[in-house]
Amino acid sequence: MTMRRIVRSSLMLVAALSAPSCAGPLEPGISTGGGQDGSSGATTASAGGATVVGTSASTTGGAGGATTGGPDATGGGGSGGGAPPGVANGYARNPIVSHIFTADPSAHVFEGRVYIYASHDPDDQSGYEMVDYHVFSSDDLVNWQDHGVALDAADTWARYLYAPDACYSEVTGKYYLYFPDSGSGIGVAVSDTPGGPFEEALGKPLISRSTPGAGDVDWLFDPTCFIDDDGQAYLYFGGGPTGTGDNARVIRLGRDMISLADASATTIPAPAFFEASFMHKRDGKYYFSYSTDFTGHAAHIDYMISDNPMTGFTYAGTILPNPADNNGDNNHHSIVEYQGNWYIFYHNRVLAKRDGFSNYQRSITIDNLTYDAEGKIVQVSAMQGRVAQLKSVNARARMEAETMAAQRGIEVDVVEEGGKRVGVAAAWINDQDWIGYSQLDFGSGAERFRARVSSASTDGGSIEVLLGGCAGFTETPGERVGVCAVSPTGGWQVWTDVECAVQVPPGVHDLCLRFTGAGTAPLFNLDHFQFQ
Repeated sequence: MTMRRIVRSSLMLVAALSAPSCAGPLEPGISTGGGQDGSSGATTASAGGATVVGTSASTTGGAGGATTGGPDATGGGGSGGGAPPGVANGYARNPIVSHIFTADPSAHVFEGRVYIYASHDPDDQSGYEMVDYHVFSSDDLVNWQDHGVALDAADTWARYLYAPDACYSEVTGKYYLYFPDSGSGIGVAVSDTPGGPFEEALGKPLISRSTPGAGDVDWLFDPTCFIDDDGQAYLYFGGGPTGTGDNARVIRLGRDMISLADASATTIPAPAFFEASFMHKRDGKYYFSYSTDFTGHAAHIDYMISDNPMTGFTYAGTILPNPADNNGDNNHHSIVEYQGNWYIFYHNRVLAKRDGFSNYQRSITIDNLTYDAEGKIVQVSAMQGRVAQLKSVNARARMEAETMAAQRGIEVDVVEEGGKRVGVAAAWINDQDWIGYSQLDFGSGAERFRARVSSASTDGGSIEVLLGGCAGFTETPGERVGVCAVSPTGGWQVWTDVECAVQVPPGVHDLCLRFTGAGTAPLFNLDHFQFQ
């Protein structure tokens, strides 16, 4: 196997909330990650079925049973290796991803999990120069798995990849990722799995200046895909500066999801519309939400309601004022129902502000969303409450190392076999780096810890198993219940299993894996682990 670099960060932070990413043939690379020490996200694939990253399950897959429900279902599946995990006592660390800078989160429920399709802000960009997308998923809203790069601009006709969105088609059985080339046009890519990777489908834009009804839109970007109950798919898009007129558009998609069903796009008049269209449906009503311009205040997320997905919208108010930690800058959101509750995802600059980065480094966040008796959305106070963890994680199931509730110094990288991508791993692990996992259910306890590792270093290192958390993740430092030695394996692509004794009492516990070793060079890579 060979390793190909996705992301790499140089930040070494000490407060709780941030983190970086990973490198390539697994040797030092260019920094493109976010902070360290913070609240990322991650997950094991338990309820709702497993999502395997890439084309092979041999290296990095989900943990748990096969999906029994179709995409967009919120149930089904098992946890693998034991009884389903019970109720958790954890909460989402905001921002929910911290090992790279991310923005423009588009959330959907596929195969019983929440998937987020996000822009990736490089550490060093001083404008909007994003060139790839990452996909994150979770079934507990606290531990988020990084599925790696879903689409790279180098594999498309586009130069820069701005805010994306995704849909699943029951007609074709495939997933579609809609992507803009800056503000000049919108393309589409396709995948067999919600985590990607996606492959560009047309070799040209689906929406361009020549699309009837779209030629006068200032910014042809920010696509959002919505599929109604009858199976009809719609694509919303557009944006433009203050005073340039009505720039919001909608057009129906063909059954193949890569063609247009309407002869012309339809204008949606929206007060102070600036960008970031999104559509969701609740109780038969269509909610069109968007980011406002900066007239009178920083960008808000406002919304309108209609009985029709294309016309007849009435302005209903503000969902989310500009967050305090957003530096008064742009925002982009999505709204999703999952397991009976509603959530809003958006980005802010909390990590960039704290750690001395610019407004061009953003981070994605989750908050609870509620409605009043009349179906109006209750205005959200950004990051004023905690999003509860929906369930615990089965500690006896295989857990992917690139799943995180928090971390310091961790990076993710693609694993390739025979020139093909087969998974994602935690890589470029250094002394005192750690990963935090929220609320693992150990059942009657555990006596063994097994991990899949690789190392081209001369000395290797150790994995310390800390029960109850660690500094930067939990209020208490946690207790060391075992140590696994990692010896050199002969290469970053040469994988082997290590195991050691642990003493884990029964019940549900937070967990940290802390990595130690001599020197400043990377120690080893970690693919997955489980307890026995």
